[in-house]
Amino acid sequence: MTIFGAGNGKGHENMNGRTMPRLSPLTLAAYSSPYLPVGGLILALVVYLPNYYASHIGLDLTAVGAAFTLVRLFDIFFDPIAGAAIDGMRLSFGRYRPFLVLSSPLIAAAVYAIFMAEPGVSTTYLTFWLAVLYVGFSLCVLSQAAWGAALAPDYHERSRIYSRIQIFGVIGGVGALALPPLAASVFHADQTAGIQAMGWFIILAAPITAFIAVTRVPEPPSLPHRERISWRDYRALLVRHSMIRVLLADFLTTLGPAITAALYLFFVREARGYTLIQANLLLLIYICAGLAGAPFWAWLSRRLGKHRTIILASGLHVIAQTCVLLLPKAQFDLMAPAMFVVGFIASAYLFLLSAMVADVSDEVRLETGKDRTALLYALFTGTQKIGSALSVGITFAILDAIGFKAAEGSVNSPAAIWGLEACFVVAPVLAIGLGGLAMWGYRLTEQRHREIRDGLETVDAQGHMAPEGVTVAGPLAPATAIEG
Repeated sequence: MTIFGAGNGKGHENMNGRTMPRLSPLTLAAYSSPYLPVGGLILALVVYLPNYYASHIGLDLTAVGAAFTLVRLFDIFFDPIAGAAIDGMRLSFGRYRPFLVLSSPLIAAAVYAIFMAEPGVSTTYLTFWLAVLYVGFSLCVLSQAAWGAALAPDYHERSRIYSRIQIFGVIGGVGALALPPLAASVFHADQTAGIQAMGWFIILAAPITAFIAVTRVPEPPSLPHRERISWRDYRALLVRHSMIRVLLADFLTTLGPAITAALYLFFVREARGYTLIQANLLLLIYICAGLAGAPFWAWLSRRLGKHRTIILASGLHVIAQTCVLLLPKAQFDLMAPAMFVVGFIASAYLFLLSAMVADVSDEVRLETGKDRTALLYALFTGTQKIGSALSVGITFAILDAIGFKAAEGSVNSPAAIWGLEACFVVAPVLAIGLGGLAMWGYRLTEQRHREIRDGLETVDAQGHMAPEGVTVAGPLAPATAIEG
């Protein structure tokens, strides 16, 4: 296949002894590069911006939580529209490239408005620009995720591709995280200048990395016909057994870390007594741990399978997250390795689940004769957004209700601090544990996926796809479909 041709040409053997092609390192790096600004943007959205708008811009906690929640809920309805558009795209420029290109100016404009805002802006202002930002964000993430599924048909090669995406996201997050302390130490800048520096990093990186990807990464040929996608198709994907498991695990393993991210700066500073510089260093350690974690979990999944690896990671995560609360206050030398361990474990979920969605897309195509990759990823990103939205909306409302004060210089009561600690640990531990249990009994294993790929190769070699509603006989018969 020519789409893998820009490298050393080496491959690996799958469980049937076949040599599977691999993306070259340069092609894989070009494909993953748009996640540099995405990683910085995610870090800002879940850790810095809610805190910044509540403590510096002057909006109250409930208003900030409501803005982030409402926009994320709107974005959930936008994702299937974008997914259907990507699945139906048939341009000579490509199927995924147009949406990646379109995402860049939307992200840049919204980031400028949000990151450069002055104190006194309204909740309406924040809500509007968050909506624009998430439209651009959705177009970028959906096109990239679906593109990756098309680039790699192999069960384990997909883990490699999505782990590299996560690594580039971590690098982008580290780069964005380093900007506020760098601005403070070199230019003696305040928190506002640090946030603005993060914004300029995203504004500049988004168009540059999109250009690299669309000019350096080939697209596999699209199916020759364009299909109309209805809401019935959307519902049929939702009730599929394998997809239900992936979505439930994705929602819960997103919700748990998202809660800790939203409360992180409040927790480490107010409840644990660390300075802002120490808090940033601890967060940097947590994020950098993902650089080591993602390759490790990808390696382990080749031996255990993706779903068993997620189960193991969730159990270890529950233990590690609980231990963080048990550590003594203001002990940086103890908290630093603890944050590394938690970050190392937390890096397992997203890229493995992303690769599993690509496997489900093969299952869907074999059974129905329709390519629904982008629509499946719209569902997948939707559960992430629900988890992230709930993390900010619910926890900020709870903190407001128990009397926690977020404004700079405020002093909180012991009861408010206890409530903050409970929100930071108890809810995430429950969510992560249940997320691991959602993978128990998952059936789309490596063996099952190899059977599906054999069926698709047979169908594609005949020059057509299996007609809708026709069940493939014998070992290729779908094992996990629940028709709606």
